[in-house]
Amino acid sequence: MKSVKRLLALVLFMITITVSWFSQAEDQGRILHSKGLLWKIEKAGLEASYIYGTIHIGDPRVLNLAPDVSKAFENAQCFAMEMLLNFQAMGVMARASFFDDGRTLKSVMQPKDYAKLLAVLQEHYYIPESAVINMRPWAVLIMMMMPTEGQGDKEIALDMVLYRQAAMAKKQLLGLETVQEQLAIFDSMTLEEQIWMLNKSVEDYKKVSGQMDLLIQAYLDRDLAALVDLQEQNMYDDTDIDDRLLYEMLDKRNHRMVERMQACLQKGKAFIAIGALHLPGDQGVLHLLEQQGYQVTSIY
Repeated sequence: MKSVKRLLALVLFMITITVSWFSQAEDQGRILHSKGLLWKIEKAGLEASYIYGTIHIGDPRVLNLAPDVSKAFENAQCFAMEMLLNFQAMGVMARASFFDDGRTLKSVMQPKDYAKLLAVLQEHYYIPESAVINMRPWAVLIMMMMPTEGQGDKEIALDMVLYRQAAMAKKQLLGLETVQEQLAIFDSMTLEEQIWMLNKSVEDYKKVSGQMDLLIQAYLDRDLAALVDLQEQNMYDDTDIDDRLLYEMLDKRNHRMVERMQACLQKGKAFIAIGALHLPGDQGVLHLLEQQGYQVTSIY
């Protein structure tokens, strides 16, 4: 049962992958919009909207929304998120995470590397080989970025909670990306690059896993600069693979999401929930909105 729950959570996590390994390479002291999760978005002639930075886990402390956040959400007429988490999208993403051409994870990895991977998955995630043997390397890589037992993995992730509540309240729902655009992130990596990063995740497992509690605490402190700093510690100096993936995951998506959220912002009274690391920096969503004439103000 644990492995099934883990795989379902994987689908959600890969859709909203940003709070994981990667960040914008900016100095913590100079990063734009470095503090705050809830931001008021204003422009003359428009009703105010709000952008809320999320972390894609189900820790009860994360799910307990602050009063300012709850009020902004409840008063919103439009709810936007990175991608609508409906069954169709989740199904497409789940199917895409498995090989469909006869290959297996075991057949594309070196035997010793595959054995090390299985040892980590079985010891720390309680996932048997049968659950991952047909998965693509990028899907297993994302699985290893998820919290382990005791780090907020038992509850429904914050993004899904907000999505369900918005749907039940019959708010207008908007996905800022399509499932195909999400999958294109992983298509930008060759199989060899996926395997290289997967092997690195096994090699650095203890380091990355040990930082999860720090990441959650930085989020609870609403400290975006600390989140950026934590993620920067996990960038590799000996390759440009993660730099290229960073561009696909953050910069490129930030511009796309800012363009797509205009429909909600022009109507006003929108609540936009996106991964917290999409917010700060000179290529972050908040600064991109400022460049379009919006005023952004930290509320929480």
